[in-house]
Amino acid sequence: MSATTNTKKQFLVVIQDFKDEGALERRMAVRDQHIAMAKASYPDYIACGGAIFDSHETRKMVGSAMICQAESEEELREKIAKDPYVVGKVWEKWDIYPYRNAVGLEKELPGPVII
Repeated sequence: MSATTNTKKQFLVVIQDFKDEGALERRMAVRDQHIAMAKASYPDYIACGGAIFDSHETRKMVGSAMICQAESEEELREKIAKDPYVVGKVWEKWDIYPYRNAVGLEKELPGPVII
């Protein structure tokens, strides 16, 4: 593991799409760009992520969730602002939570879990 990875923190990002009639169309128009950026940044920036659905039955995409790694929340906000989904007016707002993965990702950050 590199020295720069050790300084990174994990964050859970929960994102809501715009809700207007054109939101899904805008999402699909820039989806390939967004997916390419996400794959290129894995695992150093985006550790995992995917769509949030309105339900499992309809599977209409209404947002996204990601586990991201950055040295600070400010750095993370700067990266999100450049995402094709933000630039393309797909993502309307997001909440960022300090996070530390415990199970399920290949690569976990070192350091203690404080309970």
